[in-house]
Formats: sequence, structure tokens, C-alpha cells
Amino acid sequence: MYLKRLIPLYLGAAIGPMGGIGIVPLIPVLAGKWSVEFTTATLAITLYLVPFIIIQVFSGSIAQVFDVRKTLLFGFSVYALGGILCGLSPNLWALLGSRIVQGIGAGFLTPIIMALIGEVVPERHVGKAIGGLGVAYTVGVTLGPLFSGLIEVHMGWSWFFYFLASISILSGLFYRAVFPAEAPVPREADATRAVLPLLRRALGQPGVMLVSLGAFTLFIAFIGIMTFTADHLKTNLHLPSDRVGALLSVTGLSGIFVSPVAGLLADRVGRMKVFLAGTLIAFLALGAMSLVKYTYPLYFTLFMTLGVGTATAWTTLNTMGVQLSVALRKPVTSLYNAVKFSGYALAPVLLAVLYAPMGLKAVQWGCMGAVAVSSALAVMGDRRAHGPGRDQAPPGR
Repeated sequence: MYLKRLIPLYLGAAIGPMGGIGIVPLIPVLAGKWSVEFTTATLAITLYLVPFIIIQVFSGSIAQVFDVRKTLLFGFSVYALGGILCGLSPNLWALLGSRIVQGIGAGFLTPIIMALIGEVVPERHVGKAIGGLGVAYTVGVTLGPLFSGLIEVHMGWSWFFYFLASISILSGLFYRAVFPAEAPVPREADATRAVLPLLRRALGQPGVMLVSLGAFTLFIAFIGIMTFTADHLKTNLHLPSDRVGALLSVTGLSGIFVSPVAGLLADRVGRMKVFLAGTLIAFLALGAMSLVKYTYPLYFTLFMTLGVGTATAWTTLNTMGVQLSVALRKPVTSLYNAVKFSGYALAPVLLAVLYAPMGLKAVQWGCMGAVAVSSALAVMGDRRAHGPGRDQAPPGR
């Protein structure tokens, strides 16, 4: 039964975003503790995200050339080591170095876990399983700040990183137990030389870059509207931080419930139909934000609607990413995730060009445009990937 095998994979998927965003409530604490500027302390986010993105480009190819099980266990181990080093850090610079280690570990976990789900689960159920993966990601994003805040208040900031390390170790041990070692596959004496050619082959697979760029632009829309709405509500409307946080978190909470349903529907009626339904809901929610006058209950409803749309779109888009190529699933999934999370990193920079001179409404329009571009790229990529004679997986209908 494949369900038991999914548990450590879902746990491993959750700790990546939990470690990435969970540190946000700790930034003011760390800045005060070590008497540094707040903006300097925010490097703890950047120096996690940069290696996380870069390593994902190569980790899938490394796993395919060498040994998937050993590579994933290496990722769990490095992530745990980074967490322990973060907790032991005597100053900010030690913490920043430790965050790089933690980001490297997360870069080995995310794409390989996604690819493994595509291999463990029968093709007709991949959408449903990726829906569960969406829940794991959303739980990590939603609970990370909650756990870090609670742990910091009651036990101290370092224990949040020990908590992350413990989850990583437990997930790795569980994974090791339910995925027994397989017979070694013969490979070349210098297998490292095969990594880059494999990466080039994955890059040349039909539809890979188009679908990946679709994920990139969808992330720009999602992170952009969250980032600049939060600043607008806090700076211009003087909304308390707890109310801003509740407003933004409702997108994640709705995703927890919607992602499994979206995955199930994708298996039954077709992933592209469900994806376009999700992007349409997100587009309409953003459009409504740009037209209505702000009230807290109305924005709460619109952000909940946005969460429904983006969770639906992400579940089906991630399913497409997993099914782009069966033969090169791991390196393709690595590329897909690296490009996708680059949208996370670049969204604030790109949309600041609109926000600074024109305000939130311009960002809302920009995010609507990003959703539309994402839809077009994903449709073109899916068609190119699944043309006649392509290496494809069944669409799951």
C-alpha cells in the first residue's frame, strides 16, 4: 500500500517551507538580541532561499545518477544539521552560515520528494497525491510562523530550529524504514560527469520550461499580492499586525481543504480544466480587490477566495510538473521547482516597480496579468509536452 510511503514524504515536504517562512516572527527577536538592523537580520530568509533554489537545479539529476534513497537521506541529514547549527549560533553571522546549510538540505528534499510521489503512486491517483503534497506545503507555510512564535515565547528562539531538526531526523528515519535499500545500479566510474548532460536533457524536454515559467509567474502573483497588501494595510491603513496576519493566513487555511479536492478532480475530469478553473478564480479575486473599497470582512472573503483559486491551480500545476517526463522525472522536477521558487524570491523586487509610484492597485493589476500569463504558459507547455509520440504519463482521467 503506497499510503504508508507517502507519510515521510509529506513530512519532509512540510519542513522546507516551515523553515523558510517560520523564521519571520523571529527576525525582530534576533535583531534585538544581537543589536543589528532589522534589514540585516532578514538575510536569514534570503540566505536560506538562495541555496534552496540553486541546489534544486541539480539535486534531481544527482539523485537519478547516483542513488535516490541515499540522496534524500543526505538532504534530511543536512537540513537537520543546519537546524542544530542555527540553534547553537552565538551570533547573527553564525546563524546566517547555518541557514545556508539548512537551505542546501531543503534543496535536496523538495524536488526529489515531488518526483518520488509521482513514482510511488499509480498514475491514475497522482493528482490526488499531489493534492496531499499541496496540503503538506500549506501546513508548513501556515504553521511555521505559529510554531516559531509559540516556541520562542515559551522556550526560546533556538528551540524552533531544534524542533525543525527533530522533524527532519524523524522523517528521515521513517523514510529509511519504509523505503528499503535497493540493489545498486551499475554506473560509470565518473558518474559526476553525467549530471550536467542529464540536466541539459531535462531542460530540452518539450514543455518543461513553459510549464516551469507558468509556475514562476503564478508565484509572482501570489507572493506579490500577499507582500504588498500586508505593507499597505500596515503602513497606510495602520491595521494591527495580528489582523494583517489573520487576513493573509486565510489563503493558506483555505488551501489545506481545497488542495485534496483539486487533486481528486484533476484525476477525474482532467488537470488542465481544473488548473484553468483555479487561475480564473484567482484572477477574479484579484480583480475584485482592485475594484472594491477596502473593508476588513470584504478583503477577508476575497483572500479566502484567492486561496481557493491558487490552491486549485498549484495542485494541478505541480501534477503537470511531475508528469512532464517519466524517464527524466527527477531532473525535470528539479528544474521545475528551481524556476518556480525563483518567482517567490523575485516577486517583491519585480512588483516594487509598480508599488512605489502607483500603489497597491497597480500591484493588483500586475498580479492579474501574472495569473493570465501563467495560464497561457501552462497551456502551451502542457500541449507541447503531450503532443504525439512524446514521453508522457496518462493525464489521469
